[in-house]
Amino acid sequence: MTPQDSTTEETTPPSGEVPEHEPTTTPSAYGLGRRLRIMGAVLAGGLAVVLALLLWLGVLVPAKQEAAGYSEADSGYAAVAIEHNAQAVQLAALAPGRSTDDDVLALAVEVGEASAGRVGELAGWLEARDIPVPAAGREALALAEGGLTTEVPDDGSGPRAGTTAHSHEGGNHGMLTDEQIDAMAGLKGSEFDIALLAALVEHHYGGLQPADQEIEGGTDAEAVALAQSEADAIRVEVEDVRDLLAAVGGPGSTNDETTN
Repeated sequence: MTPQDSTTEETTPPSGEVPEHEPTTTPSAYGLGRRLRIMGAVLAGGLAVVLALLLWLGVLVPAKQEAAGYSEADSGYAAVAIEHNAQAVQLAALAPGRSTDDDVLALAVEVGEASAGRVGELAGWLEARDIPVPAAGREALALAEGGLTTEVPDDGSGPRAGTTAHSHEGGNHGMLTDEQIDAMAGLKGSEFDIALLAALVEHHYGGLQPADQEIEGGTDAEAVALAQSEADAIRVEVEDVRDLLAAVGGPGSTNDETTN
């Protein structure tokens, strides 16, 4: 046997045997288990976040409120009252450029400034407790700061105190819808005067409900005092508005909600 024959014989596999190849990599039980453990950890983490949120909403927030001396009713009243007063500022800002009656213009400024003052007080109460102030409140304050004695440039639909000022659409608490305000903004002279004053009467009546509810069921002494101050002011203001409404030829109102 030659050396060449010997080399060939040694390197050639026996007949019928398949040459060995590199093993093909297949998913192992270890890899699958590892992926399952990762998925389980992700799901557990998500569940922990949800449970933490529920704990915060259900336990920590009420506990924080209790420690600070206020309740959900107090903070809810402040937010609703801010949006309500913000719309009163918005309505008052419609008067310049639409009304020609000096008494109506003067009353609009009085109502607008008083409402802006209440927005500022309620916003201060919320901020002192690290509670967000509704955007409508900030925009109403900016609207009043710009002055309620001159016409505010707009697109014909009237100034706006922010879309959130209409979160109580449908008549709740006397709030007007955008459509109602747009219709009023299209009026002039005595028609506008009557529409504005009639809207303010109903709007003020609506503001009594959340204020009276806070007076009866509020926890925070300062919030209750703000509600009492607002209710007292509304009962005085609405009488002035009703008297002027009758003077300009509008319908009278005998709503007894303003009486103590």
